[in-house]
Formats: sequence, C-alpha cells, structure tokens
Amino acid sequence: MLSLSIVDVKDFMGKLLKSDGFDGFDFHSFCLHNFAVFEISKHPEQSIKTWGTMRPYAFEIVKGVHLPSYMKVVLAQMQDENTMFLNITFDDGKIIITSGMAQRSFSMDKSSYHRWNEHIKDFLQANEILFTNNMEEN
Repeated sequence: MLSLSIVDVKDFMGKLLKSDGFDGFDFHSFCLHNFAVFEISKHPEQSIKTWGTMRPYAFEIVKGVHLPSYMKVVLAQMQDENTMFLNITFDDGKIIITSGMAQRSFSMDKSSYHRWNEHIKDFLQANEILFTNNMEEN
C-alpha cells in the first residue's frame, strides 16, 4: 500500500478542484462533510465517467464560507484488467493519498500494483505536488 501526505493542502485542493490535472482519471466516488453530508458514487449508466466531468459539481459543493471537515475523492484507472484506485482523503486539515487495486482474478504477481504506485508518485511530481511518504510499500 502507498500512503502519502500532501505538504501544501491549499495548493493541492486548487489543483484537484480548479485545474484539469486530475481530469483524466475515472471518477469513482466523492464524499464531503460540511453543513450537510454529500455522497456521490459513480453510476455505470450515467454520463459522469471521469473526474473532469465530475469536478465542476464537486467544486460547487466544496466552495463556500466554511472549510469542509472531511472530504474523500476516489479516482480510478484500468490497468492490466485490474482497477487501480487513487484515494484522496482530507481530514483534520491534512490530505492523505493512498493507493489500492481490485484484481479481476487472484494473482501473486504484484508488478501492476507497484507500477501503479510509481505512476501516482510520478504524476504528483509532474504536477508539482509535494508529498511525503508515510510508509513503505508492501
């Protein structure tokens, strides 16, 4: 598992919600706690397929006077018939990014998972998002 802490929360939130850097990821789910709890999950028959399509709606929910107390965005990509997840959690003023993988069939081969973790780090670095590694990969 990959667990990264984002160094500059304000910069990251701007890149996530106001720019197109994450738009190529598939949208999986969005949860926000503020004056109410908003939970949005991808419905396979609907037109919201990517974060780029969902982002304007998420931004409208997030913007406002009060900082959310909690937010979680789950993005995904298909890779080698596996679904790779990018979990972005804002809680207690901090952002933690974790990785995940849903395998179509059991395999001891974790090479695609390791490639995904490296892809996440490379993506963050390419987008000038500073992070610290919270734990070693398994």
